[in-house]
Amino acid sequence: MWERLVAVWSTGWDLHPELAIGIGILLLAFVGRLAEERTAGRAVPVGRVSLFLQGVTTLYVTLGSPLHHLSDEYLFSAHMLQHLLLTLVVPPLLLLGTPNWLVHRIADRPWVKRLARTPQFAMVSFAIFNLLFVFIHVPAVYDALFGSDLPHRATHLLLLGTAAIMWLPLVSPVPDLIPRLSLPAQMLYAFAQVLPGQMVGGLLSFSDRVIYQKYGAAAEAFGLTPLMDQQIGALLMWVIGGFFWLLVLTIIFFVWADRVEAHAYG
Repeated sequence: MWERLVAVWSTGWDLHPELAIGIGILLLAFVGRLAEERTAGRAVPVGRVSLFLQGVTTLYVTLGSPLHHLSDEYLFSAHMLQHLLLTLVVPPLLLLGTPNWLVHRIADRPWVKRLARTPQFAMVSFAIFNLLFVFIHVPAVYDALFGSDLPHRATHLLLLGTAAIMWLPLVSPVPDLIPRLSLPAQMLYAFAQVLPGQMVGGLLSFSDRVIYQKYGAAAEAFGLTPLMDQQIGALLMWVIGGFFWLLVLTIIFFVWADRVEAHAYG
């Protein structure tokens, strides 16, 4: 197993043209705007630049490293790890790392303000991402989407985009344009995010048969049966995804408690 993993990891690095173009445009736009601000004498937020670059790096590791090769050709579990990175790690890093002034230039539109300030925005954000998440894990849909190259990449793009929308009520970089939820509501929102992953992951974990046919017996090259591979992927979705959101909820709780205490004694 380990020899096979090392072999894939040492030879599976690939910068797909569309990924290279996408990351290149992202970096050029970001660096260009930073240069404009620096020329104008405005401060460049180093912490945010660091978060943005971490997000771009994670995006490349997710879609251009051997992890992508493993998830595309061999392991359902690697594909689930890829989806966790693509939806839970990359979007908040990019959102938190984008300077306010840059987001203002992009999103300061009347229709964006109207949409983001509606009471239903958080529910819509939640629904858009999670309905897509559940839909793509329907067995026939999964095998159809991830069985060929173009639908596969389009689905990853949709996951990334809808995940970014899903994160906005928690980490909007421009609360004046796209408001964040109150901290108690953020805790409820984070808890609700646990449920779709628990549902899909739980169903896959307790299944006694292989649900997805995309990989066939490819997992056996790594010493795993297809069912074991499916169960590992389900546990990643169920346990790691669940713990991630509970960690987010815990962080929000302590921020809220600190503010309540500061207000009480301030």
